[in-house]
Amino acid sequence: MKSINRLCEDPSPTLRINSGRSISRRSCDPGGTIIASAKRGRAFQAREDNLVNYVSRVSVLILFLLPLLIFAQPQFFGYFESEASTMALGSETYTYGFNKLRLDVEARPNDHVLIGANVNFEKYWGKTTWNVYDFIPGYQDLGAVMNIALNDTILLDNMYMRLRFPFADLTVGRQQLSPGVGYAWNPTDIFNTKSLMDPSYEQTGVPAIRVEVPMVGRFSIDAVVDPVEDWDKSTKQVWFKGGVKHFDFALTRAEYTWYQIPLATGTYNFGTKVERMLMGGSIVGELLGFGVWAEYGYNDLDLSIYGSCPTCTDYLLPLLTTPFEEWVLGLDRTFDNSLYVLAEYFHNGYGIARKEALSLSDYVYAFEGVTHSLMQDYTFVYIMHPTFDYVSLSAIAFANLNDNSGVISPMLEWNAFQNTNMSVQGSLAWGEADTEFGLQDWGLILNVTSNF
Repeated sequence: MKSINRLCEDPSPTLRINSGRSISRRSCDPGGTIIASAKRGRAFQAREDNLVNYVSRVSVLILFLLPLLIFAQPQFFGYFESEASTMALGSETYTYGFNKLRLDVEARPNDHVLIGANVNFEKYWGKTTWNVYDFIPGYQDLGAVMNIALNDTILLDNMYMRLRFPFADLTVGRQQLSPGVGYAWNPTDIFNTKSLMDPSYEQTGVPAIRVEVPMVGRFSIDAVVDPVEDWDKSTKQVWFKGGVKHFDFALTRAEYTWYQIPLATGTYNFGTKVERMLMGGSIVGELLGFGVWAEYGYNDLDLSIYGSCPTCTDYLLPLLTTPFEEWVLGLDRTFDNSLYVLAEYFHNGYGIARKEALSLSDYVYAFEGVTHSLMQDYTFVYIMHPTFDYVSLSAIAFANLNDNSGVISPMLEWNAFQNTNMSVQGSLAWGEADTEFGLQDWGLILNVTSNF
């Protein structure tokens, strides 16, 4: 409930707090966007550039594209979502929520071209300013302040064109990229970070060029580039994918800029850069009636491409240069009585093994999404049963095995009308007050979503 993660890399001081729901990074543009989320990794974005100017730019773009879209007979769809949440944090109880409208459009000028885009409108109420130190054990009563504000948002999320050639598919623009087979964690995903309260929630688009080349049978090559002015510092990832009988596999290689946040005598130095080189793979299939999967990533770090780090201490410098491994194992099964069960185990070699060894830097690394987790070993369990015709009962539980803290979150979801769902979800944390999840007490979320 309390991990703070970055969904994409940017040197600006953007934080995410997972508090019953999460406050999460959803975009990285040069304007220094700050995002917060109060449900399943959804975005609450506060833009530093003027909102009126941003709306004007989006309006001009829409007016420019509108004739082309109408000519291509577009399809419009989306959803409206409203949520109210309350959360107990220490001795305080907070209430907050949002209303969100997502509007998608897709057009097919011909059989070989797909053009798509979506705009998100979000308006927030209740508590909209959060102090990051309230989520760090031992810092709540020190009077330190690092606030993030949640402002109303208009976000042009995805905007892409997909071209289908006989030999390959080419996608350009801001698009969805979700590599990996893990449900709650993905060691080979360099583009996104998931919220443990709902790992399946939609991700923000990534500006990229993607080429998918089919080969013989179930084999293919998939390559993605997110270019910047210097090719050596551009984000690059390639996959070799294949399948044999009941199993599919993927091998991957990636290079990208990884931002670290070393602390020097309490001063934040946002923007220390490290080149991260990832080699890994994944496999998913069926074994003895169970769905099984595994994902692995080996990460090598190189500080030399960006020069030295004069503010790095003897403690921090090894964190910028020491290779590490991450991996996840998972299985799931639907039983004869329709009960669905999923379980995962995650190991992060970059995490801290003992809570006594945690420093403020470690929390900031985790809060900024520099690492996938604060500590090393975690478990995640999800169960769901369609109990009645229009009602399903489910629960998730995740735990930090290194500090013995965790969260359990039951949920009731009701299909009230066609294309309209209502849900109530609670959360209860366990663990000592100085642990990752034990700092928080309980939360309650009411949600209604209607698709059109």
